[in-house]
Amino acid sequence: MISFIQKDWKSHKIRVCAETAGMLISLIVALIIMVTTPLPPMILCYVLWEVASVLLLSAAVSRGSLGFSILYSGFLVVDGIGLTRTLLA
Repeated sequence: MISFIQKDWKSHKIRVCAETAGMLISLIVALIIMVTTPLPPMILCYVLWEVASVLLLSAAVSRGSLGFSILYSGFLVVDGIGLTRTLLA
């Protein structure tokens, strides 16, 4: 596993940074929701989820991963709809 990470870092630093940032942002959102339940700041959460989805989608496309590209595209659409509905409420 360590050698895979080192090899990936040497060949695709930007992708590794995008994936890491996207995962950290998603974890931060989960912590925000945990701490602020039952009334989390949904606008902030949706904006952060959108940023994470863009980062993770770009990394998935860079890897040539169809499955993750579809998954993160779906998250981008769903969270975009959620953000829009929250802003219009």
